[in-house]
Amino acid sequence: MIFKIIGIALLVILAIIVLLLIIAALRAVKIKAKPNTNTPAINPTEDEANDYAQKLSEMVKVPTISLRGNTDLSEFYKLHEVMKNNFPLIFSKLECTEIEGNLIFRWAGKDPKRNGILLMGHQDVVTADEPNWERDPFSGEIADGNIHGRGAMDCKSTVFSEFQAIEELLAEGYEPPCDIYLATAVDEEISGDGAPKLVNYLKSKGVHLDVAMDEGGAILKDQLPTMNGWCAAIGLLEKGYIDLKVIAKGKGGHSSTPKSNTPLARLSKFVADIEKDKPFKAEISGAVYAMLDEAAPYLGFPLRMVLGNMWLFKGLLTKVLPMVSPMCNAFVKTTFCCTMAEGSHTPNVIPSEAYIVCNLRTSPHQNVEESLAVLKKYADKYDLEFEIIHARNASNTVDYKGEEFGYLKKCLNECYPDAGVIPYLMTGGTDCRHYEEVADNCLRFCPIKMSNEQLAAMHAANESIGVKEVADCVKFYKYYIKNHK
Repeated sequence: MIFKIIGIALLVILAIIVLLLIIAALRAVKIKAKPNTNTPAINPTEDEANDYAQKLSEMVKVPTISLRGNTDLSEFYKLHEVMKNNFPLIFSKLECTEIEGNLIFRWAGKDPKRNGILLMGHQDVVTADEPNWERDPFSGEIADGNIHGRGAMDCKSTVFSEFQAIEELLAEGYEPPCDIYLATAVDEEISGDGAPKLVNYLKSKGVHLDVAMDEGGAILKDQLPTMNGWCAAIGLLEKGYIDLKVIAKGKGGHSSTPKSNTPLARLSKFVADIEKDKPFKAEISGAVYAMLDEAAPYLGFPLRMVLGNMWLFKGLLTKVLPMVSPMCNAFVKTTFCCTMAEGSHTPNVIPSEAYIVCNLRTSPHQNVEESLAVLKKYADKYDLEFEIIHARNASNTVDYKGEEFGYLKKCLNECYPDAGVIPYLMTGGTDCRHYEEVADNCLRFCPIKMSNEQLAAMHAANESIGVKEVADCVKFYKYYIKNHK
């Protein structure tokens, strides 16, 4: 009798599983994205594209490299002169404030009581010391349909496109319904205080913004497995950040008679244990949940079935994603990486003190305090001390079902009908997080198409951006501004 009951129970469980899978499969078929065959709302001419390329090239030629400890702004002021030539109406008609090389412009709108809009990007670039550049990294050469050079993609194309769009609107006599701001800092690449200075300026003027839009996501092709086509990824938030110094102290001495558990040995065990145990909590929620759920309609059937039915597969995905790739792991967990170390300065001396520097990118569900608590257990095991060099929690999350995200998505659907639109979690950082003090929505996105090869060249050799793609970007910003109600 007992075996009969067990058999019936197993059949019921099997029937339920089959039913759930059928429901999931039917839903996967239903949610498949339909091609958008509408004509793009933007259509720059070839002459416009060539003119834009020349102007962006002139900006790329100025080596505005930001380095920690370097306060020389001469190259940035050279860039300002290039920008004055490129955008004479902006510099002559808009209210311009310069704070130690950082620029902010105000274009007064018809209704001063309305909240404003801010478009932003940074003037600085990283070094170009890689040996395998095919062209001079600051040549700004235009070839093979691309503008080449350091900063062409990150992030002078964004700055150029925003400024050019407003320059054209000024020439057309357009009057915005609300204030429009342009902001560009000189030290984003080194997490400097340029953006905070601009934010403090806005606060001193009592400015409040509906939206601030910075670099971040872009329009990329085949971003996810089984995705076939273009997709615009809009950053909803940035992960938190910790630079942590972990210190081991002990008795130094001669390396010919070493004791066990020297400072460097204990630090090594600390790092090895964390990499082995992978102790940070995996969770799919908020922006990550939204990203996976919204991406589902653009994927092939197997993945569409899984991601499109998070109610059924969320638990499985939470366990599997950290194993898929470093990027997938970063989406669902706080990440930990040892980046610097120092012990003795002499090969045959055991240091009495050694340290490592670890970099963590904290998840919203396990922010700075919680992530440090996880590490503290390992530190206590090996008698290690912590010194926090820098720490900040994850930024606020933009409501992807809110008005501003919805408006940006609408513009993208109309201007780039061949591209899907998804929200996502940014694992890196931008200046945009500073503007949360004055903006209700901080969106990390530049409306420009780029290849996976171009994306991979960010902060690497052979950076470039497409001539036509820049032209489309300019026209998108014009469309976005003109239709914002």
